[in-house]
Amino acid sequence: MSRRGSPSHAPHLPPSSFSFGDLLKVDSGRQALIRAVRWRQVNQFTRISPKVIMGNLFMAAVQATVMAPYVSALELSMWLGTCTILCGLFAMRHHRLNHDADYRARQPATFASATLGTVATTVLWWAVPLLWFGELPPSQQLVIAGMGVILMSTGAFMLVYVPPAAVAYTVLMSVGGFMIAAQHGSPALAALVLFYCMALVLASLVIGRELFVQTRSQMELSEMGELVELLRELDAPGSGGLWELDADLNFTKMSQALTAAIDLSAEKVRGRSVFKMIDPDGRYRNMSSGVRQLFSYFREELPFRDVVVPQVFTDRWWSLSGRPHYDDDGKLIGWKGVASDVTESRTANADALGAARSDPLTGIANRLLIRELLEQALLGQMNSHGGCALLLVDLDRFKLVNDTLGHAIGDKLLCAIAERLAHVVGDGGHVGRLGGDEFAIIWHGDIDRYSLSGLAERVVAEVSRGVTIGAANINVGATIGIAIGPDDGNREDRMMRSADLALYSAKRSGRGGYAFYDRAMLEAAEDHRLLENDVREALKNDDMRLAYQPIVDARTGKMVGREALLRWRHPTRGEIAPDRFIPIIEDSGLIHQIGDWVIREACNEAANWDDQVRVAVNVSAAQLSGAGLAKTVVNALALSGLHPHRLELEVTESIFLGDDPDTLASIERLRGLGVRMVLDDFGKGYSSFGYLSRAHFSKVKIDASFVRAAAAGDQQCVAIVNAILALATGLGIETTAEGVETTAQADVMRELGVGSLQGFLFGRPEILGVNVVDMAQHRRDIA
Repeated sequence: MSRRGSPSHAPHLPPSSFSFGDLLKVDSGRQALIRAVRWRQVNQFTRISPKVIMGNLFMAAVQATVMAPYVSALELSMWLGTCTILCGLFAMRHHRLNHDADYRARQPATFASATLGTVATTVLWWAVPLLWFGELPPSQQLVIAGMGVILMSTGAFMLVYVPPAAVAYTVLMSVGGFMIAAQHGSPALAALVLFYCMALVLASLVIGRELFVQTRSQMELSEMGELVELLRELDAPGSGGLWELDADLNFTKMSQALTAAIDLSAEKVRGRSVFKMIDPDGRYRNMSSGVRQLFSYFREELPFRDVVVPQVFTDRWWSLSGRPHYDDDGKLIGWKGVASDVTESRTANADALGAARSDPLTGIANRLLIRELLEQALLGQMNSHGGCALLLVDLDRFKLVNDTLGHAIGDKLLCAIAERLAHVVGDGGHVGRLGGDEFAIIWHGDIDRYSLSGLAERVVAEVSRGVTIGAANINVGATIGIAIGPDDGNREDRMMRSADLALYSAKRSGRGGYAFYDRAMLEAAEDHRLLENDVREALKNDDMRLAYQPIVDARTGKMVGREALLRWRHPTRGEIAPDRFIPIIEDSGLIHQIGDWVIREACNEAANWDDQVRVAVNVSAAQLSGAGLAKTVVNALALSGLHPHRLELEVTESIFLGDDPDTLASIERLRGLGVRMVLDDFGKGYSSFGYLSRAHFSKVKIDASFVRAAAAGDQQCVAIVNAILALATGLGIETTAEGVETTAQADVMRELGVGSLQGFLFGRPEILGVNVVDMAQHRRDIA
């Protein structure tokens, strides 16, 4: 490519198709090859134009010196000045062509402009034979004539890159020779000038034609080199064909193999927009991620590789790779790339492309292929080729297998599950592994809810059967989310999102089941997302505060402590319940930031209370990981001056799920600081009396549901409360009844022997506003 950029390369033309008449045309020509070659040659001429300009000025100065004793100095000065000005204008144009891209785009160098400039320069030489040659003595005339011959020969050969300019120059210089012959009245001299002119013209044309052939060959070799480089760069040795686009994304070239594969002639392809070729009706871009991705690459002028798109004319699938091409000014001049038919390799592993779409562990489809197959199913459904459903299958208790038996056993389990899923699905769909312990099923059979429910139940039953690996008998389960296309999504990404939301809903309802996508799930997820953004904004603006609820002695009614409860009043939603925003804080990873602030704020507040009043702070399971919580507690106690025994950290029974030794170690670190550990909501869901002795709690809090039921006369709940109290008494653990709202409930708890009471009967949570340390100050202290 020349430094000024050349147009997209044209189809090959044989040398015989280019005549001498074509050499003498000053327009660009209708044939693409002629335009491309002339573009290259005029750039070559532009590069040598400074030498031509300097040569003309030098010869003009020599001739002026020779004629000076015999010709008017004024006339010579005017002629030499005109030559200098004209050459200066050409030099200025040459400079702008090389350094001003906008000018070059408006006034490019062409055969016509080069020929016009040559004619203007040559006509100036007529002044010598027309005005002054007759006034010179014979010796000076001989010198001037000899210099004219030199000018004719050197100029003709220097201008050979632009044959019209070379011929025009030779003919115009010959006119000056005829003027000299006429002044001497010498027909022989005129004949000699004519013969020399004809010889130079013929030589210029022959050399010009040879230069054309050489330039064309160089361009073809350069194109071949670019194609080899393109194939190497795109790693596509087995491509189905090559394609080229111009800057407007219209096809300029397509290889014969590719046109034959899509059953279109080269004439029908050339000039057609790539958008119309791939997506003529504008419907695929709404359903095919590959089409949207490809069009995005074109709009943003980015290279791309292995983008798979459907081919509307043949119902095949093609993998496209390409890159943009620019001229030296950075202006886009087109695209070049390769295409491969990947219809078969999308479902087979016979080649490298197929292998790249299979899961290396289980051998089934991987995430990439699943997305492509889902897209294909949705497109087929659009063309009335059947139904489509997506089932996301998440294994239950798989992490426990990895943690207890090792990853090698876990990998074998995944392979066994993959085989079972493939057996259940059979020819009715495709099975793939999305990663980890999550699988996907693309179902092509009946897509009514009854049939899909049966399929989901069969999958759950098959996965739940025990798997024997070596000496280990392993039992896992499965939870499934189901989305049906196109109602739940007309694009693969939307189907994936819908199935994922359904899976999340199924997990919340209890593992081992399945759920169908419902519009309300998306609305809830969107509300969750917006609420998460609001939570982050609230933390940023220090909008959350702590409220404190009294805890009183059951016998005396004296306040023995307060529980710190996080509160948030949203500017538009009003008061947000903690059970809505606390899980968001935990899921978004903000629990450590807000948790540290809560502990510091509560300690600073409690330092202003009576020395006998404790403060209780809720701690999540996420905060118990590592030694960070212990450091936070140490800093909070040190800065506030609060005695460690006055700080109670409340945890729920859910922290013991999985029997994590790190959790017990974290609790022991906190106890070692002198902090009191409290087991909150005891008896609510995962109760084990062993927790009380293993974790050495100072207090248990009886859940409000038992308080209400026991006060209402439920003998089973009374028995449970008595059992809790008996165990606590035996272990020397204090007890608190939560959710006490009536005098009757308080009386029942006192009669049963509960040590302290908490609930609305004794006071609602309130913001005290004493010694408030805001979160901004907390962040500054940490920094």
